[in-house]
Amino acid sequence: MAGYESEENLKQFNALQSPPSKNHNTIDYSVLIYIPNVIGYIRLSFLVLAFFLLPTSPALFITFYSISITLDGFDGYAARKLQQCSVFGAWFDVVIDNVSRGLLWTHLHPMLYLIAAVEWTAFVCNHSFGSDWRDKLTRGHQIRPPKLVGLAMANNFRNPWGIWTIAGLHVLPVWLLGLQYDVFTSHLWFIPYCIKIGGLIILGLGRLLCLFVELWSIWIHITLMLVNVSGKA
Repeated sequence: MAGYESEENLKQFNALQSPPSKNHNTIDYSVLIYIPNVIGYIRLSFLVLAFFLLPTSPALFITFYSISITLDGFDGYAARKLQQCSVFGAWFDVVIDNVSRGLLWTHLHPMLYLIAAVEWTAFVCNHSFGSDWRDKLTRGHQIRPPKLVGLAMANNFRNPWGIWTIAGLHVLPVWLLGLQYDVFTSHLWFIPYCIKIGGLIILGLGRLLCLFVELWSIWIHITLMLVNVSGKA
């Protein structure tokens, strides 16, 4: 496996970590009230309401949690349609996703915090590459990604492999909670048992594929830090 051109990649890494200069664009607080970001605040509200209702009504929890997930598809569309794309919005969107899933995983079992930890670590690593992190992960260095990673990330995850990956990431914890609280039996009784188990298997495999992509991105970030800056061999 080929390594990095150390000097060039160190410069890129330092540039990503450097604070903005004084001549950089001034802070624009109006970004906080962009429509896509307002949708994000609404998503957080539904998330809080969902977990508040979880102890008494798992079905309502899944309803409000699903609304929060569904709104995730509207903020990106609104950002493009209204020309309100922002670095904060891209960051905030992923933070909400990670908080949502992190709460879910730890509610299912305390040890599943490890999954949330991997998601947050991957987020930090990818964020260091900037908005075009997908291109940098797949084409921006000498280490070629594994075939599965390339398939999943092709066309910004807009392909069958990518959809499977994202479904495993977002839907699996909700599916597991539905099984844990017996929501399928009490409210979704019309769904055949084979669908419940088949969905669990398909989503579980999708989450494993997502884990593979996450670990790859973390590994790439680690290799960037394995640069000898001491001047010694």
